[in-house]
Amino acid sequence: MERILVIQFRMIGDVLLNTPVVRALRQHYPQSYLAYCTEPIPAQVLRNNPYLDDILIQPRPATWCQQLAMISRVRQQRFDLVVDLMGNPRSALLTLLSGARHRLAFARFPRSLCYNHLVARTPEIVDYTVLERLRLLAPLGIHTTDIALDMVYTDEERAKVAAFLQRHGITPHDLLICVDPTSYVPTREWPGAYFSQLADLLHQRLGARVCLLWGPGEEAKVQAIAAAATSQPLLNPPWELTHLAALLDRTDFFVGNDSAPKHIAVSQGTPTLSITGAQNHVNWVSPEAQHQAVFAGLPCQPCFQRHCGPPLDIACMRTLSVDTVFDAVQALKPWVPKLK
Repeated sequence: MERILVIQFRMIGDVLLNTPVVRALRQHYPQSYLAYCTEPIPAQVLRNNPYLDDILIQPRPATWCQQLAMISRVRQQRFDLVVDLMGNPRSALLTLLSGARHRLAFARFPRSLCYNHLVARTPEIVDYTVLERLRLLAPLGIHTTDIALDMVYTDEERAKVAAFLQRHGITPHDLLICVDPTSYVPTREWPGAYFSQLADLLHQRLGARVCLLWGPGEEAKVQAIAAAATSQPLLNPPWELTHLAALLDRTDFFVGNDSAPKHIAVSQGTPTLSITGAQNHVNWVSPEAQHQAVFAGLPCQPCFQRHCGPPLDIACMRTLSVDTVFDAVQALKPWVPKLK
């Protein structure tokens, strides 16, 4: 294969979780031209990826004219292989019209008609999502279990994060814990009041400096969580994702909802604790020992639903106590030297 395109328009976490696929393709086809088609914000994850030659950015939302322009651009590049990791109608259509001789995706009728190399999903196998994504490469003769996530930041971004921490009196010797209280899926969002209490416990009992994470559209919610805490946790500035990666690399420990910042922390080798609701933690938590999940253990878990009753009264989140989550943090002491 001389020219390869990978497609995953969104989300941030999914694009990052696909980086082992990108690396495996590069290692198998070291001389190939390798490009990735995604949307503007997730593209930040790939900005410094050493295995990619180009990033094709499709606007979000994309008009029909913009989608046609992307189809034309892809056709002009004459790819030999398109790997569609998203498998939605737009990505299937782009793959079909790409002109590529080899079109690879997971089987899902009727979209399967857009591809000529299909891999059946294995619902009976409950496994980390990265391993499932890597299995898609089997028809190419690629068999790997290397699940390391790739996200690279620059020295300038590291310096900017260091200056931010210094302004707030945080030294390299301080225990820094980043907490993500946000999620766009209601059944994956632990109550904000619980996060305020957890921030206080982390500060009072462990002596930690706590930084609450937020992204576009989430600042007001996270400011309210910070205001309800007596320990005055920090909030990250309105940074790009590569700055967040630099912050999470400096962080000693991450705890929060199971969303993109958790995966970014994993990419930096930072120990994580995922607060889990409707999703199956086996699918979304790295099997490495320094990454763990905490959940209520209700009979209905995992239900895989995005909504369940009133948004602020979801049983699997409401019944997961602050003390239970704090105890789970302490259980990760072997991987966090600064935890006392």
